[in-house]
Amino acid sequence: MKLLQSLLKGLLLFALLSIISVPSFAQIEDVGTILQSGKEDANTLVKSYLKPFGSGFGAGLNTGWTNTAKTHNTLGFDLTVSSGLAIVPDTDLSFDVNDLNLQQLEVKSTSSVAPTINGPEQPGATLAAYEDVDGNGVEEELFSFDMPQGTGFEYVPAPMIKAGVGLIKNTDVMVRFVPEYDIPEVGGSFKLFGVGVKHDVKQWLPGGNLIPVDISVMYGYTTMDLNSELELLPEDVIQDQNNTENPYAASTWQGQNAALTSDAWTINALVGKTLPVISVYGGVGYEASTLSIKTAGSYPTVVPNTAYQDDPNNNEPMIVEAVDEPIDVEIDGKNGFRALAGFRLRFAIFHISGSYTLANYSSYNLGVGISFR
Repeated sequence: MKLLQSLLKGLLLFALLSIISVPSFAQIEDVGTILQSGKEDANTLVKSYLKPFGSGFGAGLNTGWTNTAKTHNTLGFDLTVSSGLAIVPDTDLSFDVNDLNLQQLEVKSTSSVAPTINGPEQPGATLAAYEDVDGNGVEEELFSFDMPQGTGFEYVPAPMIKAGVGLIKNTDVMVRFVPEYDIPEVGGSFKLFGVGVKHDVKQWLPGGNLIPVDISVMYGYTTMDLNSELELLPEDVIQDQNNTENPYAASTWQGQNAALTSDAWTINALVGKTLPVISVYGGVGYEASTLSIKTAGSYPTVVPNTAYQDDPNNNEPMIVEAVDEPIDVEIDGKNGFRALAGFRLRFAIFHISGSYTLANYSSYNLGVGISFR
């Protein structure tokens, strides 16, 4: 039993390390550069930049619910450590800033194309804000910044532990989770929880006992929380120290944080065959997901100093302004109908499983674990 506990603990640690080492998680810190653009434009840009992360995480979370079409016998049990890996389509690796109808920002660079978080590992379009500071009809640049670069990693991983137990009427109840895990790389944490059910429908069909395959339906719901520290300071947004006033204490910018919550659900009809060593299955279903993003704390931006025109001798033409909790967006996943196929190899109580899901965001899942009955 100690050997089994050590094995499962090691597999979970491996799954967690596999995702936190992926640049996508550390890249969330770079969202902070967008926040200087004010609430409206910042929400628009963050939603476009993180779009594949929302759809991909939802697709990954909807994998790994089952490794056979067969349900457990009464009080049968399985425990599986797995990780989903969603594939980001080429169309979601970049976006054109000019298509976003930004309110304050303008494209300063030659190109208006910017990578999404899973896009190319290169800087995106340069954006700038302009305003008539002196009241003389000439617009001056308040600030500018490059859109964050992509990670070059065109996948979104989703690790988890799943436990299932067989109850009456050939019904499995399933729970999946990852306990809260600190991620020093982003100064945040990650946790996951989900519930599901799988039911054998062959028992209700006339002559069902004569049907040589397993037939079942399943439903699963998962929620994931990821927190990451952010850091955007006045010196990151002030372009001319001599002409910009900063009336805020350094403590104003403490507590900057991004909170991401993904909710995903799927329902599937499964058909498969279970043999002593190998089980195979396939099915069709539907999936959906949402990703909500909120930022806590205050973030600096630069605006014209209204006091400058009244008293230019004692005031700077521009001034730092604090924007509180600028981001509050929800991204609907590009999910929908899906087809899936998978297998399980069983050796005594141990098993190895894998699956592939064909959808708008196709995904893989690979897992190992134990099962009884």
